[in-house]
Amino acid sequence: MKVLRLHKPLDFRFHDEPVPEYGSDEVLVKIGSTGVCASDVHYYRHGKIGEQVPKEPHILGHESSGVVAAVGADVKTLKVGDRVALEPSKSCGHCEMCKQGYINICPNVQFFGTPPFQGTLREYIAWRADLCIPIPDNMTLDEAAIVEPLAVGMYAVQLAEMKGGESVTILGSGAIGLSVLQAAKLEGASKLIVVDPVPERRAIAKKLGADIVLDSAGSTQHIIDETGGTDLVFECAGSPDAVRQTAYVLRPKGKIMIIGIPDEDSYCFDASVSRRRELTVQFVRRSRNLVEKCIELISEGKIDAASMATHVFSFDETEDAFKLAMEKRDGVVRAMIHM
Repeated sequence: MKVLRLHKPLDFRFHDEPVPEYGSDEVLVKIGSTGVCASDVHYYRHGKIGEQVPKEPHILGHESSGVVAAVGADVKTLKVGDRVALEPSKSCGHCEMCKQGYINICPNVQFFGTPPFQGTLREYIAWRADLCIPIPDNMTLDEAAIVEPLAVGMYAVQLAEMKGGESVTILGSGAIGLSVLQAAKLEGASKLIVVDPVPERRAIAKKLGADIVLDSAGSTQHIIDETGGTDLVFECAGSPDAVRQTAYVLRPKGKIMIIGIPDEDSYCFDASVSRRRELTVQFVRRSRNLVEKCIELISEGKIDAASMATHVFSFDETEDAFKLAMEKRDGVVRAMIHM
């Protein structure tokens, strides 16, 4: 099968490798669609994320869907030909975090594309059957691949413990920001403000329900003038400027939800305004048990995942997809790679 490995920053190379063997509780999936996530771009650009450094040529990709090509002897829930969304994380099930239900912060988790575990930029993958979730006929494979970032956005809103009626600022309207936007709307936000420097992304945010869309320049004062400070802010950009901005767009006792992954392995908040307003900061790590719910919401038309799949590339064009995502050109939200 064809496999794409990252050898060093900005250096992808194709390899011909054996189709993986699958266990009795696993299925073999022919990958259909994979989205290029910001974390993938971090590895492509820097060769690492924080302390996560590949020790060998590495396969990226974790936002994926595909078609079941073969099933293990003990698998009863899936059959050849089923179209599935892939849950990219496999938690250990026995650590203290897993026992408490926090599978997303399991210290032993295996996650597609996070060293030393290989990702989905290959033609086939063997994966545990219960982590391959069937999708209905009215969903595309692109929509199924976008279920993963959608679940992150929904989990962030879940962690924010919205009661309904909150005013919300969202900094960054990539796939995560747009997922937060739609999830917060479903939770009854009274006002949704989206900030992004890319005009095309702002247009999509407006289409998906944002009340106000703003360019980054001058946005802090605009938000204060409009609301006096919102109740919640979701940082989805991963930029130092956006992290600092969070404290300034909130009312006293407001809550900051940090989802973005920074280039440098640190987050910096201005102490004075954060302390004087007694703000709360909640960090968000992936998602928990929301894949099936996301599939249901997409299928019912309550969430628009298709709008996030803005660009399509062939497997041979993967490097072009990464460069587009890295440079944030042409209004890209998600560059989708069709295998």
